[in-house]
Amino acid sequence: MEMVHLQYFIAVARHKSFSKAAEVSHVSQSVVSKLVKDLEQEVGFVLFDRSSKKVTLTDAGAIFLTEADKVVTLFNNLTADFDNKCKLPRGKVSIGLPLMADAVSFAQLLGQFRNHYPEIETELYEYGSKKIELAIQDGMLDVGIICRLPGNPEVFNSFTFSHDPLQVVVHPLHRFAQLSEVNLSDLTHEPLILSSSDFSLHDEIIKKCSQAGFQPKIALETSQRELMVQTVAINLGIAIIPKNVCDSLNHNLVRAVPLVNPEIVHSMSVIWKKGRPLSYPAKLYLDFVQEYLFDWPQKRGRISKATRLDP
Repeated sequence: MEMVHLQYFIAVARHKSFSKAAEVSHVSQSVVSKLVKDLEQEVGFVLFDRSSKKVTLTDAGAIFLTEADKVVTLFNNLTADFDNKCKLPRGKVSIGLPLMADAVSFAQLLGQFRNHYPEIETELYEYGSKKIELAIQDGMLDVGIICRLPGNPEVFNSFTFSHDPLQVVVHPLHRFAQLSEVNLSDLTHEPLILSSSDFSLHDEIIKKCSQAGFQPKIALETSQRELMVQTVAINLGIAIIPKNVCDSLNHNLVRAVPLVNPEIVHSMSVIWKKGRPLSYPAKLYLDFVQEYLFDWPQKRGRISKATRLDP
């Protein structure tokens, strides 16, 4: 039994899927399946029930997961503690960034961090908030930025640095374009262009629509912000996007109108795994990010004015 057997076993247990575990582990599904099967043969128990679409733990698997998690955490702590003792500003840090984030602002952040610590390599992964949380929990990422308030304080350390209201993005000729605000209930019969289900914003919008008494009419779900905007620009639907992103849109192509009753706030938070010591490069990155984001609204405002896409 090697550490990789336990890591893949934990990934399958967390995601309830061999294919998703393989995806986050960046290996083929056949590799994950074989190593888990080898592990079951070695321990002498079937650890997963594979009879339904979702893979679930057997009773023996649930017990084994608790012990395996302890071993993997101990192993990660050992390597992290050793790195910390070296205290060298070099190595790498893995960062999760949501696709709906303000790309220009975060590029500035990463650029300044690289200038301060040129020997630290930053590995950037673009995922939805849900996937970032799972990747941090599984040890695939060191630090992540998610587009919501952290949901599980027992699992993650975190701090929140932004609260941004959502706006309705419409074609310039749409009936909403000249309004000063749009009520959520006004969207009842409108075709909506939403972020894909990997994004927490997708669930939040559907939840708010349900609370307002209607099910949204979804025309398109996508993880690509540019596709959302261009679909609005050809008048195939309307999108709901954070204000800071709307501020940089080309207002000759689309219009952004505040969404009210209720106002939906898009929060952004930095998270990392509680109880797992960070490597020294990851600690340096986290300290840098906390200082950099201290006056985030002012920084973002200056960047937005400098990079506005209007002609």
